[in-house]
Amino acid sequence: MNKKTNTQQNQNEHGWDGDVHPEIAAIDHDANFEQMEQLMKIYSAYNHQHRKDGTAWNVWPDWELVLTSMNDALHFEDAERDTPEICAERQHWLNFMEYIHTNDAITIDGYTAIIDGRFGHQFTFDICLEYEYWVSPRSLVEHYQKTNAARTGQLGPPWKRNTLLFFSRHEIEHSLEAYWQCPEHVPNFGGQWTRYTHGNRFCIERQEGETFPLALQTLMQLCIDDTDIWKMMFEQDLADIEHHEFMEKEWPGGRPDQDWEYQ
Repeated sequence: MNKKTNTQQNQNEHGWDGDVHPEIAAIDHDANFEQMEQLMKIYSAYNHQHRKDGTAWNVWPDWELVLTSMNDALHFEDAERDTPEICAERQHWLNFMEYIHTNDAITIDGYTAIIDGRFGHQFTFDICLEYEYWVSPRSLVEHYQKTNAARTGQLGPPWKRNTLLFFSRHEIEHSLEAYWQCPEHVPNFGGQWTRYTHGNRFCIERQEGETFPLALQTLMQLCIDDTDIWKMMFEQDLADIEHHEFMEKEWPGGRPDQDWEYQ
């Protein structure tokens, strides 16, 4: 029996015929792969055949992920060492990359994700691969400019990256103004006005135990659905109203400092 060489097997798996596929060869290895826009190009190149056939992406990049701050355990596939959790997270990344590549409601611009909701509202946030957060939109460019400059200053040794943080975690910007009116289509709350939403941003935290790509995909789908996200945030506003009314009733002149200390 004529056993295939590893190279031949790799070529077949990647849809090559001889040399490296042109899309993979064309990857700009000097690009900033911390930006989701650039990172997606790696996955897209390796899954060129699946894009052509309309099938699910399942080809993991050979080595390019070492150029990112992604978890080191994900970089290279190793059937003997990979845990089920690592295999699952790789699949989550593949699913997520296919999702953002093929979904017309999603635009990725550098670090920034721009999501068009199906009821006409827009949601925006930056994706921070290094810390695995979604953060305040258009903040990561400034963050990396300042932290990379700080590496040569007095804020720490040069090997300690990003000593300071110049963004707010878990923030999502929306297209309505501060003190927004809940969209009419939202059950129970449509048409009602908020009272304690002082800006046009939501804070939605990642669920404990979720992988980052799965959490991102869930968040983006919440934005696209353009309904439950408003309900969640309006209910938070109602909770804030209840809290402030309680505080005003119990301590109309302000809660004494010593009371805070012993409660």
